[in-house]
Amino acid sequence: MVCSVLLCDTTSEISVLNDATIVEPDLVVEVTTDAGRALEMAARSRPHVVVCRLSMEGFAGVELLGRLQASSPVSRIVTRVRAEDTLRAAACLTGGASGVVATDDDPSDVVEVIRAVSAGAVVVSPRIARSLGQALTGAADDVDRLTEELDEIRASVSAGTSAKADFLSNVSHELRTPVTVAKGIAYVLRNPSVGVGEREEFLDQLQGSLDKLMNIVDEIITMSELERGTLRLTLGEVDLAETVRRAVAAAREQHPSVSIDASITPELHTVADESRLEGVIGELLDNACRYSPEGATVEVSARAMSEGIVVSITDRGEGLDRTVARRSFEEPFSTGEGVLRKQKSGVGAGLHLARQLVVEHGGTLWTDPLPGGGTRAAFCIPPLDRRSSAPAGAA
Repeated sequence: MVCSVLLCDTTSEISVLNDATIVEPDLVVEVTTDAGRALEMAARSRPHVVVCRLSMEGFAGVELLGRLQASSPVSRIVTRVRAEDTLRAAACLTGGASGVVATDDDPSDVVEVIRAVSAGAVVVSPRIARSLGQALTGAADDVDRLTEELDEIRASVSAGTSAKADFLSNVSHELRTPVTVAKGIAYVLRNPSVGVGEREEFLDQLQGSLDKLMNIVDEIITMSELERGTLRLTLGEVDLAETVRRAVAAAREQHPSVSIDASITPELHTVADESRLEGVIGELLDNACRYSPEGATVEVSARAMSEGIVVSITDRGEGLDRTVARRSFEEPFSTGEGVLRKQKSGVGAGLHLARQLVVEHGGTLWTDPLPGGGTRAAFCIPPLDRRSSAPAGAA
């Protein structure tokens, strides 16, 4: 079967690659040294495979990859990057490239990748695979070192409060799972016999582990900034009604067995750091869903009242004791473990962090146990027309 190929690279590389492909009777090759021209040729001829160096003049990062995909959606793209540029190689795979080769790969290796890609495979050249494996091994070693340092920190504060000790223990526990996954993936990617399909699955798992690590780090950084008084909010005009709707949709997806009854005013405009408040709403919703008995309904309300914009979340679970709630509000590292039982992954924002973030917005957060069982958690922040000045902690 004849395979049409478009080569886009520097003049010297085009010469070398063209010499390697011209002797292949089943490869019909077009060449160009101009990225803009490559986009035009790809749109016109729709080649089976496009091989392109990403560092062509006029394009930044993986922009050229996206432009080529838009110009010829049917073409399979092979990107050429420096072997040591593992971040760009990973970005290419994430961005939909069918193959990644090193700029100094042997031309015969590039031809093999072209053939495999034209047959429907997703392939990286041996040098790129080794570089990715080495990078992942280094990342796993760094995580090991950080975990050891965290253990040392935990030992150094053993004389502190039990709440802080519990917090550090929980962080160590939550770090262990993604660290173990990253180490396993690094080991596997160093094995050249791993198939392309399996390699893609492992890269997806690695991405999930890194996302989990980043979420844990973000929570720790936020708590640290609040403790030091250095937290800065990124403020802008926000429709809090839309923010609550997004959080409810996410909770419904995460907890499909829980019924969530939402009553949300169409528009609730305020000035806020939207991502911070969405995190607070998500945390309260997640707690309410996880500890609601089977068949019960979690009620969400967001509306404008005389005191401000009020968002409340009500569950029918065991109920949060007032003493536990008060301790959670007052102690930075307390998350109400006596009731919440810390079953979720991650270190958990906790009531203290949630309340502090609301306070930074000029509002207040409170919880009330219900006489019939369950808990109502609510917060109130000023609406847009009452924002006479920026809240504390504004950037």
